[in-house]
Amino acid sequence: MVPISFLTGTQTELLYAYYGASTNLATFTTEDNLMKTYPSCVLPGSLFSKVGPQSSSFELVAAGQIGTTATPTFTFTIRLISGASVAWSAGGIILGASNAITAASTVTLSPFRLRAHIGVRSIAAAGSATTGVVCQGNIDGPAFTAAEGSIPAPGSSPLVSTIDVGATYSLFISAACGTSNALNLVNLQCVKLYGEN
Repeated sequence: MVPISFLTGTQTELLYAYYGASTNLATFTTEDNLMKTYPSCVLPGSLFSKVGPQSSSFELVAAGQIGTTATPTFTFTIRLISGASVAWSAGGIILGASNAITAASTVTLSPFRLRAHIGVRSIAAAGSATTGVVCQGNIDGPAFTAAEGSIPAPGSSPLVSTIDVGATYSLFISAACGTSNALNLVNLQCVKLYGEN
């Protein structure tokens, strides 16, 4: 653990934590919500309030399981959708998306972990949009044939997402699979979101 100096008067705050087995996504190829059975992860716009050397910063940590046959790929996306306790859709604001991560064949419920850093680069007045929220992270697990996947995909710059700094959003993690098969599945077992300052 890193010692805390309290020089800035800030500390990490657990904004969301849920431990439960989500519904398995299986026999699918289009992006779908991994958090179907989870309570909403609500972020008031006021959390995106600082820029500069103490920019608003968040850490998202999720863990789950995958199952496979015939070496499928999995792609993960982190989205904000306007409003509290709203339904997921493939619309909304993409904070970041991973590359298509290849998994080994014939895997039964192998664990994976997603970890992402979300931060603010620029801020507009409340009620206006800000074009300054960025996300970078990684996805790893023993079933993936590469060392890990990344957000954004290798060779891509981070997205600079536009949000309304006065609005409330719900955060979602979603996934897509490259090959539709009942044995190619993915689920979540926990999600935690930290506000770092």
